[in-house]
Amino acid sequence: MGRFIKLLLILAIAIGIGVAVAKLNEMRQQFLAMTEEDQRRYLAEKIGDKVPEEKLAEIQDKVIEGISKAKG
Repeated sequence: MGRFIKLLLILAIAIGIGVAVAKLNEMRQQFLAMTEEDQRRYLAEKIGDKVPEEKLAEIQDKVIEGISKAKG
């Protein structure tokens, strides 16, 4: 009985990790499909109140630059 519970626990953890990876990949694809303006707006909404404005612009520039390189 103990081995069965361990197996179920491991299976549940593996499924949880799989779901998390799928969700992150979906979010990544949505972000990559956005225009540069939409990406900047998204970043501003997510982190704009946590960092100074000049730092936000620097972060946005680096993220956009990284995305451009990744797209080829």
